[in-house]
Amino acid sequence: MEKTNTNYIKRIVIIGPESTGKTVLCEQLAKHYNTVFVPEYARTYFDENDIDNYDTKDLEIIAKKQLELEKEYLQKANKFLFCDTSLITIKIWSTHKFNKVPNFITKSIKDNDYDLSLITNNDVPWVADPQRRNEDLREHLFKQNKHELQKLNVDYKIIKGIGEDRLKNTIAIINQTFNL
Repeated sequence: MEKTNTNYIKRIVIIGPESTGKTVLCEQLAKHYNTVFVPEYARTYFDENDIDNYDTKDLEIIAKKQLELEKEYLQKANKFLFCDTSLITIKIWSTHKFNKVPNFITKSIKDNDYDLSLITNNDVPWVADPQRRNEDLREHLFKQNKHELQKLNVDYKIIKGIGEDRLKNTIAIINQTFNL
């Protein structure tokens, strides 16, 4: 397989509260643009580890693996690489649960720029699963995501809409951002 010239790949991150359609949107966008998306490693990690008993060391492991996956998938990407989370999400959880953030995560957030940052709005229905526990925190977490990007002086767009409209709205933002 021919190696991709990663200098031309646009990295797009999708962040937001639990159960706001990030993974589905990444899957749809990767299909639409004929490329790949980086899955959220935390889901895999907590399929194998106790989600009720973790600490900041676990979050640092998750962060390192997430960055490793981004590098791995970048080699497979075609024009765009969609990232189903970022270290900002891990930082928010670390602050929320432990009131502290590992230095590695803080430093890596500053070193890891995306070409486009998207935040999913809370306008979709909550869907429970074994790893989702914070339905009542969705608005707070949405605001935290915006706050973190603003602190980094990152321009971002908010993804709104339900179902096919959400996908169409996101494609329109991407096409406009990258003059497609």
